[in-house]
Amino acid sequence: MPERIRDKNAGLDDPETTRLNLAGDQSVDWDPRDPRLDRLIDDLDAWEIAHERDSKRAGYLKLVPSRISDASPAWQRVLEALAHRAGLRRPAGHDS
Repeated sequence: MPERIRDKNAGLDDPETTRLNLAGDQSVDWDPRDPRLDRLIDDLDAWEIAHERDSKRAGYLKLVPSRISDASPAWQRVLEALAHRAGLRRPAGHDS
């Protein structure tokens, strides 16, 4: 938990991370077919690519509390799309 709090506080200094956090909060109740999710997925994927070297854990997971993703069909779609894209970027033979 302390690491999560440090990461969250550090993210407040980054305007893009803050924007994505706010967009994530706003999108929780969207319909999973809402076209705005496509833009959010693109933005989160770009954020992930920019932060890949910061951690072995998927970067976008730092932005999304698991309880939100479990309760939100929109966020289930977002996370599935991001996991798929990450898998496409992963070299063949690497499962993690």
